[in-house]
Amino acid sequence: MEFEHKKFGKCVLKDLTQKMLEDFHLDMKGKENQPLSVWRGDSVRAAVKQEFLLEPKWTLEDVDNANPGHIIWLADCIAKLFSEAMHLDPLS
Repeated sequence: MEFEHKKFGKCVLKDLTQKMLEDFHLDMKGKENQPLSVWRGDSVRAAVKQEFLLEPKWTLEDVDNANPGHIIWLADCIAKLFSEAMHLDPLS
């Protein structure tokens, strides 16, 4: 899945597998009560760690040093990927 932003560039994410979904949810377990800014940063770190964030090609340190707006946008892209991957059309 690919997204583009005029300020932040591209966000390219791998298609999810069941294993990737499980690993992401395990990485995020227990973080639902964290402030949203922390949750978003952790979701981008999990995507980097699990290597399904293809572009930008970041390290965990890059996440720590990123512009907060960029993190918000990347976290939203990740959320859209998961939403689409888990969507079942009831009419299919």
